[in-house]
Amino acid sequence: MLLNGKNRKTITKIGSTAALGYLAYRGYQMWQQNKGRATVTQSDFQPAGETEETYSRTVLRTMIAAAASDGMIDEAERRTIEQESGTDPETAAWLAAEYRLPASIGDIATAVGNDEALAAEAYLAARLVCADLSRKETVFLARLSQALKLDDNLVESLERQLGF
Repeated sequence: MLLNGKNRKTITKIGSTAALGYLAYRGYQMWQQNKGRATVTQSDFQPAGETEETYSRTVLRTMIAAAASDGMIDEAERRTIEQESGTDPETAAWLAAEYRLPASIGDIATAVGNDEALAAEAYLAARLVCADLSRKETVFLARLSQALKLDDNLVESLERQLGF
């Protein structure tokens, strides 16, 4: 496990969707082993080209929606999101628009579609942002996992990757 309990904050130092993809893959892989399944490979968690940008935007939209789920995006949540996003002007403008009008769970589920790897990574990203769960964040994560059709055991496996 890359991150657990006391060192889960290390993800903020890693600061990349590649790190989230790796953690999502590890959580998914552990869940697959317990279920006797093998349908998703590590390459599914490492998109390239245009697919990578689509993945990244979906993950970032999910992070923003999760951060906003309790009614406000605090400074720690904003820093976590911005560490994942980069700092170029085009991305900053896109983020500003997303902060003003965060995606709904339905929007996220539509963007994810049937992509199990993206669903796992999006959920993991949301959970990362909601480190100290409020009641509203707990509800958001439960609804998100349902909308993404994530098995409860997979959700637990993903959360263990962050030490929760």
